[in-house]
Amino acid sequence: MNLLGVPVLVTGGSGFVGSRIAAWLAKQGADVRAVVRKVGPHPGLDSPHITQVQGDFTDPIMARYICGGRELVFHAAATVGKDLSEALHVNVTGTAILSGAARVAHCQRFIHISTLSVYDFQSGREAYTEDSPLRMIGKTYAHSPAATPHYGITKAEAERALQVEMSHGLPATIFRLGAVLGVHPTSSWAVKVPAKVRTGKVPVLGDGSDIMPWTHVDNVTHAIGLALDRSESIGRTYNVVDGDVAWRNFIEDMRSWFPDAPPAPVIPAEAAKPGDKFIGHCPNDRMVAELGYAPVRSYFEGMAEAGAWWRKQGT
Repeated sequence: MNLLGVPVLVTGGSGFVGSRIAAWLAKQGADVRAVVRKVGPHPGLDSPHITQVQGDFTDPIMARYICGGRELVFHAAATVGKDLSEALHVNVTGTAILSGAARVAHCQRFIHISTLSVYDFQSGREAYTEDSPLRMIGKTYAHSPAATPHYGITKAEAERALQVEMSHGLPATIFRLGAVLGVHPTSSWAVKVPAKVRTGKVPVLGDGSDIMPWTHVDNVTHAIGLALDRSESIGRTYNVVDGDVAWRNFIEDMRSWFPDAPPAPVIPAEAAKPGDKFIGHCPNDRMVAELGYAPVRSYFEGMAEAGAWWRKQGT
């Protein structure tokens, strides 16, 4: 899709994924309106093609304003949620309001950034495809060290809210991201989780053979670009995953960045509860078949990028 001069909206502009989407769009000449919590010198938002707008997309009036005149909307804003009420307001109500405003504004495409954490990994499946059951409010689920118990549940509810607007004609596509590699001050898997690993606060379950599905932020924008080129992607959902890494290897790779990091605590397999499992295998077969997807960045590149960032911090 030729994005030169195309007016677009990106929520979560000051966040990791949102800022990279905004920068990717700006590089292609799009007219980017980036919604931020506070206007300022945010990483990735320094292009002259990007205009920062401070606002709350959960406010219906603001949502109508920021969607006005935009052909494409990229909804990357979310909260892990300190409590359930906050997560419901931002992730669910906010998505409902923004997607409704985008439909009324006759936006041509709505790209929704979701997460693999929407899946009910306690259902014991060998693989979780885009058609697998999602989490439900009222049940208790395990969560990754990058999130809270409310994140996956409310992101699943956000998708349900979006489906309502899709049933009324909103041309949307949903991307469920694995652990996103790449560096940004708000990055979970390159900054926040490694900080916990450094102090021995991230455990390994049993022998650590459980897997972590990963992707790279540059692979995310690549997948979005492929979807924009294909109208058949409208109404579809895609797992954005580039491979599985064993949890113990993931932790050890992060520990290698910190000479003073203690060994990761181990939860014996026999002491594990069914609810300790927060992730599973999520194939990307649909994205490969329908979008012709192949990754542009590797796991090793992503981890090397993060390791270099930590060394620059003086670890």
